[in-house]
Order: sequence, then structure tokens, then C-alpha cells
Amino acid sequence: MARMPYADPAQLTDLARETLGPSPVNVARMMAGASPAVFRAFTDYGGAFFRSSALSPRLREIAILRVGHLSASEYEVFQHEAMARHLDMTDADLAAIALGANPARLGADAVAVIAFVDDLVRNVGASDATLAAVGVHLEQRQILDLILLTGYYMMVCRFLETTGVEIDDTALDWGAAMKA
Repeated sequence: MARMPYADPAQLTDLARETLGPSPVNVARMMAGASPAVFRAFTDYGGAFFRSSALSPRLREIAILRVGHLSASEYEVFQHEAMARHLDMTDADLAAIALGANPARLGADAVAVIAFVDDLVRNVGASDATLAAVGVHLEQRQILDLILLTGYYMMVCRFLETTGVEIDDTALDWGAAMKA
């Protein structure tokens, strides 16, 4: 059971109704209760990572899943494992992400991203060595996007865990969501 009530559909702003659509996932239902300007900025900011980030979708999802695992956020992992599968990641890939790294399975770029995310989540800032290692695989713009993505999903996980957002009966249909 959620620790805070979901937004009352009758009280939602037009923006929230438009953003949520007919069958909103629980995280969106909870976030819709925030101040309208905050809700809009939050959804716009998060959406930018899916619409126009320099990070590849694969590395984006690896980073998001790693943040979810490090934050012990079942909801985050549940929803983004569905996206990872949409991107053709296997159960073995997902297990490697959960464990932290498996170079033979994920590739050197993913291992560097996982190490970088681990460093950011655990230590606030990445070490020189971790930054240099990810820099072998990513350009500066991608690294900056990765830092911002990691921070964004750390915030999402803290939101989920503090409010007690319940896992949806089914994961978001990422194929349809990406077309919208």
C-alpha cells in the first residue's frame, strides 16, 4: 500500500490529465499530485533523456537499472527491465546489471558506465580514475548526460521509496510510449 495517496483524478490539472493518458502508471499518478509547474518540469526533464540525449538507449537503460538496483527500488527496476527487454536485452544481461558488471556479457562500455554510476551513487562524485575509464568509451556530452541521468533517477527512486508507490500490475508498454 502506498504511504501517501495517489493524486485524485478529479483534482488533476489539464497538463497532468494530458500527460498521464487513459491508463497512467502508478509513479505518474503519484507525481501528478505535485505542484503543476514541478510536475511539468519533472516530466519534461525526464522525457529529454528519451527524446534527445547523447547517450544510447542501451547505455541509458543500463544506467537507470543500476541506479534502481543500488537504490533497492523494485518499482524502478520492474519498469525499466521492461524497457531493457524492449531494447533486446536478455535476462542474463539484466542479471549482469543487477550484479554490477560482467564484461563478457555487457561489453566494456557498459562496464565503464556501471562503474561510473556506482561511484556517483555511492560517493556523490566519481573519482578521477572512474571518470577517465568512462571517458574511454563516451564523449564529454555523453558523460554529462550520464551524470544528469544518474541524479535524475536517484531522485525518482527516492520519490518512489518515500511515497511507497506500488508496482503496477503490468509494466509500461515502452514500444507504444516511445512512439507517443
